[in-house]
Amino acid sequence: MYINPNNQFNCTEDSATVKIIELLKGSGNEVTINAGETIVKEGQLCDFFFIVVSGTFRAYRYVNDQEIIVGFSFPGDIDTAPYAFIKKQHSTETIEAITKSEVIKVYRSTFDELADKYPEINTFLLNLLVHYTEILVKRHLEFKACTAEHIYNVLHSRQPEAINKIPLKYVASYLGISPQRLSIIRNNLKIKCEN
Repeated sequence: MYINPNNQFNCTEDSATVKIIELLKGSGNEVTINAGETIVKEGQLCDFFFIVVSGTFRAYRYVNDQEIIVGFSFPGDIDTAPYAFIKKQHSTETIEAITKSEVIKVYRSTFDELADKYPEINTFLLNLLVHYTEILVKRHLEFKACTAEHIYNVLHSRQPEAINKIPLKYVASYLGISPQRLSIIRNNLKIKCEN
């Protein structure tokens, strides 16, 4: 599940945040993940996070033997299995590349070494967690108060090109609706955009 909404780290004017992002990027490993490959697997010790340079990912869990999409991440996002990363535990979710993707993978040990040298990294991590918590609260409220069409439109407005590359069944799972219902929503949006 993405941690930073709207790719805010790609456009931040906060020089301290820019410095930290550059430190993290410079300390990480560049990795190519092919479409369909996982970067985090359920049951795996999650000792890293990654910065999405290009591509799109989906995070999912199994509930009653059904795959449920938890969220998507896009270029500029920082992603991981947050609980597992912070608690140094095994992941309860899987994160898989939807398209061929480039990431910068930063291991926990590297992060901890950087935090010893640059204490402001701990503030950065705290801010990430605050953003993540707010995302979860907003998403919870959104799913209670808004229609699937509204939620799809928000996702589409945030990532208009990338959302069209995500298979219908994944977006439908995320919205909690059938692929047929999502197809109607997409067609309605297309008609509105053409008018």
